[in-house]
Amino acid sequence: MQGSRRLRRAFTLIELLVVIAIIAILAAILFPVFAQAKDSAKQTQCIAQMKQIGLGLQMYMPDNDDNWAPVANIVDSDPKFAPQQMWVGYDNNNSWCYEFCGDMTKPAVNPIRPGMIDPYLKSYEVKVCPKKEARWQLALAYNYFRQGRYSYYYNRNPKAMDNEFGPGAKNCRTSYKWGVEECDGANNGELDDPANTLAVWEHASYVVVCNFLQQPDWFNAPPAYDKRYRDHFNFLHRDGAVTIWGDGHTRRMVFGQLRRPMFSVRKDIYEGQ
Repeated sequence: MQGSRRLRRAFTLIELLVVIAIIAILAAILFPVFAQAKDSAKQTQCIAQMKQIGLGLQMYMPDNDDNWAPVANIVDSDPKFAPQQMWVGYDNNNSWCYEFCGDMTKPAVNPIRPGMIDPYLKSYEVKVCPKKEARWQLALAYNYFRQGRYSYYYNRNPKAMDNEFGPGAKNCRTSYKWGVEECDGANNGELDDPANTLAVWEHASYVVVCNFLQQPDWFNAPPAYDKRYRDHFNFLHRDGAVTIWGDGHTRRMVFGQLRRPMFSVRKDIYEGQ
């Protein structure tokens, strides 16, 4: 009987619009959460990989008179490679040489020149941050605070002049034959405070070394007047960078946490600052 049949009720246009609006609001709330969770997972993976790089640096020293791997050496015996071997390996023959050879922000087109710590790493992939730009080879920086470089900071602290240097950047010089840099690694016993000495961090540049904060005049807080300084350091992991320290430990840092003595093997040069 028609009277006993249930009447089917359709959604009205307003009800459909309300449902769509609720779904849109939920999506707007949840999608950023999912994106942050994905970023956190990649950051965790990167921290694990950076620990392996830190271990490689530590393993290098006992085989080399307890000296840190230098940022670069001159090795011109193999014509298929650039005349410079870096502390970590990548194709550094894919671009011209000026102080350093190659460009790690460009794809590899030649054989990878193994770096000095590469024999102590499990694989090339250990060096590759999952958050880097897809076309880049690497996104690593070895501490390149070095003697013989000018800094406005030395006007107020002359003791620091020619005495600030990172673990792999002692006695750096330019090869007259090739016009590129080579350095000595500091002896591990020279590090006044290894746990508070930066060795490696992530950054955005063409080469796997960095002294971007050596020239400015700063001490307790990194320079905030030029956004490029901050962007150079904080660009991969939600405004932060994964760092490796002189004792081998790894942690995430943000730009504002940096202090100048973190970049120097010697700490006595900052007394009274």
